[in-house]
Amino acid sequence: MSESEERVEAVIVQLEAGSILLPRSALLEVTTRPGSSLQEDEVSAELPWLAAPLTWNELQIPVINVNHLLDPARDTGEDHRRFTRLLVLQGADEPDSLPYYALEVRGTPHPVRITPQNIFALEGVETTPWSWRVKASGVTTHLLRLDTIEARLRELPQGGPRERAAGSGTTADTPVG
Repeated sequence: MSESEERVEAVIVQLEAGSILLPRSALLEVTTRPGSSLQEDEVSAELPWLAAPLTWNELQIPVINVNHLLDPARDTGEDHRRFTRLLVLQGADEPDSLPYYALEVRGTPHPVRITPQNIFALEGVETTPWSWRVKASGVTTHLLRLDTIEARLRELPQGGPRERAAGSGTTADTPVG
């Protein structure tokens, strides 16, 4: 195999604490919306990582607050911001049932090339059902398990309280390409 066949184009994105690593091919767009999307309702107590849905290309798509997904004990009072950055991703496992979803993050995606030589699992660190801890291109980060996240989103009832939530419009769209 040539070197180009052994590398994966990826992005590293900063969170409130730490970062995530995503395959570049899954990322469709970076967008923002006003304020934090965390809400106080009956869904928040059960699923604190599920934020208000995003209206994107005239579709309501689910939004995951990655900070709360990876750290459920995190204080939601820390999330008061002027705007929220969202990464719109293309569903990979079953695109007919979950074509798109978004991740709420802090930073902008930074491109990296991942090769077998510059990524490895970290031994003896805590993992979650949602991610593995890895060191990629010299950065210790969470490698999100998008298959597990997508499976959990497909399990959620459609049209629930978050689907009807207000404040789900976008303010600025940046195509990724």
